[in-house]
Amino acid sequence: MEKLHVADGIIQYMFPPEPGKHFGFNIVVLLDEEAKRALLIDTAFEKQAAAVHADLRADGIELEGVVISHFHPDHVMGLLALPHVPIYGSERFEETVRHYTEEEERRRFTPTNPVSDDNRLVFGAFDLGFRLAPGHSPCSMHTLIGDRFVHVADNIMTSNTGGDILPWAAFDLIEDHIESLKMLYEYDERVLLLSHGVVLDAKETVRDAILNRVRYFDAVRTGDGKISYEEATEACTCDFLHKEWLIRND
Repeated sequence: MEKLHVADGIIQYMFPPEPGKHFGFNIVVLLDEEAKRALLIDTAFEKQAAAVHADLRADGIELEGVVISHFHPDHVMGLLALPHVPIYGSERFEETVRHYTEEEERRRFTPTNPVSDDNRLVFGAFDLGFRLAPGHSPCSMHTLIGDRFVHVADNIMTSNTGGDILPWAAFDLIEDHIESLKMLYEYDERVLLLSHGVVLDAKETVRDAILNRVRYFDAVRTGDGKISYEEATEACTCDFLHKEWLIRND
């Protein structure tokens, strides 16, 4: 586990990839240092969440809530290792969790505070806003942290050393993913926090990351999900990791 101090009151815990994978796991923590309380963005799996919780408790910091960027297992299963606290997440969460949970288990992952574009959350010195950003999943959302940071869920992913990772969406959600990526152009002067990968803090890097992914999705859509990786990335300026995630429409 690597503990990165991003800014005053913002910590990113980075965990290594599982064997054979390129993407690690990030848990972002917002601290209300005066009150010694924390708000998490994402939880990864149980072992990662437990490690972060233990580190916070060792510093006398209590967990007060969790924001879930989207409801894939590697973002919510860590809730099982955490105390019951308010959960903030997209109103569309059930479109994702129903695919891998039974109804009884689903209750543990249900947002106690469903959010939409109109919601705001004040936590300590941080004023948070939310922008629903479907594509990678129906329930993906961006979390705006003040006027300097934005957490982008899995709409942009890199390895822990900064290598670009091929974006993924179901073929019928490609258009949504493109629109969610284009939304990030509004925030290209902000620092991007990712659920998997490095902090992106340069405008040119942010715009390249967005553009390469939009180009890829455009090519896949134009090719009706039946083209090769080489054809899908011909206009991109990077070579993506996890080529096996190439979107098909079979």
